[in-house]
Amino acid sequence: MISHGFKQCASDHSLFLKHGYKTITALLVYVDDIVLSGNDLAEIQSITQLLDNAFKIKDLGDPRYFLGFEAARKSIGINLCQRKYALDILSDVGMLGSKPISTPSNYTTKLHQHSGTLISMEDASFFRRLIGKLIYLTNTRPYITYVVQFLSQFVTTPTSAH
Repeated sequence: MISHGFKQCASDHSLFLKHGYKTITALLVYVDDIVLSGNDLAEIQSITQLLDNAFKIKDLGDPRYFLGFEAARKSIGINLCQRKYALDILSDVGMLGSKPISTPSNYTTKLHQHSGTLISMEDASFFRRLIGKLIYLTNTRPYITYVVQFLSQFVTTPTSAH
């Protein structure tokens, strides 16, 4: 992509940007998925053809759901949100009807790697999946970042305290 005028973003190495006089094209790569966006349809078609020639890609059209984000096209642009993703997480943990609180964690509690008792393998697997999902949710809800990153330290051996 770099040889075709794209520059790799310094803060996110999976994002490539190409700027023209009045155009911008963004290409985001995640494992084997690519999201291509911009304000020049001819450029997007050109890049799509280039990728198809090199890799035999399948164009899935406009994205509706990608990495926990819902994408809704509107006349003034694209709206990205994680409402469905957040509701799915709450549903998975049986907390869909819960009320929000201003401080979800007691910051005075000192958790350590060996706090509490070890939990079952099934519960540990559930904990790991939940933390992984919550990490994606921090993209639109930065106020949970501290707690999620703190708890992610314990995914190798989660206990009842975690």
